[in-house]
Amino acid sequence: MARRTRRWLISSTVGFGASLALAGRAGSNSGVQLPQWGETGGTTDLQAGPLGLNPASDPGQIPTAVRIPDANVDAEIELQQIVDGQMLNPSGPWVVAWYEQTARAGEVGNCVGSGHVDYYTVGEAVFWEIADLQEGAEIEMFGSGGATYVYAVEYVRRLDILSITPEELNSPEIVGRTDYPALTLVTCGGEFNGDVYLSRDIIRGRLVSVRGADGSSSDTASDTTLDEVGAFAVETEATVNTDGVNLRSEATTSSDVVTQLNNGTAVTIIGGPDEADGFTWWQIELEDGTTGWIAQDFLTP
Repeated sequence: MARRTRRWLISSTVGFGASLALAGRAGSNSGVQLPQWGETGGTTDLQAGPLGLNPASDPGQIPTAVRIPDANVDAEIELQQIVDGQMLNPSGPWVVAWYEQTARAGEVGNCVGSGHVDYYTVGEAVFWEIADLQEGAEIEMFGSGGATYVYAVEYVRRLDILSITPEELNSPEIVGRTDYPALTLVTCGGEFNGDVYLSRDIIRGRLVSVRGADGSSSDTASDTTLDEVGAFAVETEATVNTDGVNLRSEATTSSDVVTQLNNGTAVTIIGGPDEADGFTWWQIELEDGTTGWIAQDFLTP
């Protein structure tokens, strides 16, 4: 169904309920209110940091602009807030909001933003085509320090705002905290009932490279590729690259913790890879013979 050219704001239909703690650093006329922080029956304690990390990594940069060639997006980013669990609306049709309580561009965690799909007196707005992005499409976030953070689209999902549960909303797959540098963009979508949109489109990206991370504007700044897929193999050595990583009994974030590993720990890969919970997992063996599973994000070949 074609989107109407009226002003249907990102959260004017239903408060989106982004959790301040889970998001990275953590309208109302439908009569339905999505859960806010503290209304998830205690399940958020399990969802925050499913790998048990306390990463001391690159703090990232405040995002100032975003470019998505495949969706014809080239927009400035404005600072917005999450107030009482509600994501405030972007101020206009051609600006993208970034929420200060969420992760910065390039930071480990969930960098959350939103934009209008259409706007009264304007028609098609900044995120008109964003829901059509395909897996692997690039999203460039430009940081205040001169770095360009490149994310690759992992998935596009449509949420029914009348039926989504608190646990689903605050999960790492939507606006919850992630244990890798993630980008989540939100806009209206789906069926239009004459007054409001009944769905929200969620676009999730994963950081794959950084250009000019030192803030240099030099044309010779090299790409730092973060995606090490293909560099891992059974019977090879690797090193843990983050403090506080959980070694799991199985290749899933819900399995028992065998032990915690710190940055610099040497391991031998003895099995894998397995795909589960949005991660690629490898079975590893420590020098003392302890074995378990660890997410590839936290290994360096």
